[in-house]
Amino acid sequence: MMKTKAVIEWFTKDQGGRVRPPLGIEIPPYSTVVRFTDEPWPPTECAWSLIVVKDGQSSTEFRWLAGIRFLMDDAPHDCLRTDRTFELYEGNKRVARGRIIENGSN
Repeated sequence: MMKTKAVIEWFTKDQGGRVRPPLGIEIPPYSTVVRFTDEPWPPTECAWSLIVVKDGQSSTEFRWLAGIRFLMDDAPHDCLRTDRTFELYEGNKRVARGRIIENGSN
């Protein structure tokens, strides 16, 4: 169960993003590279993947309320801080931006 929550806004194709966002509720879950906007890009050490699971009842097609967590257990979980902003990438394409609204450790 993912306790860290974020609001995610997907970029449309006209904005350089996707034709449509992923389903966000399937198995396996949607996972892609995350970039925190207050850190250098490209990452100086390594990139981390974020799992994103859409809350279907509180989301629209391009604006999601979602549970998030890192794909790997040894990821820097302290990075998931309330009000921190991030972007999601598929390869070198920026497909979404988000803001953490609830930290899972609260």
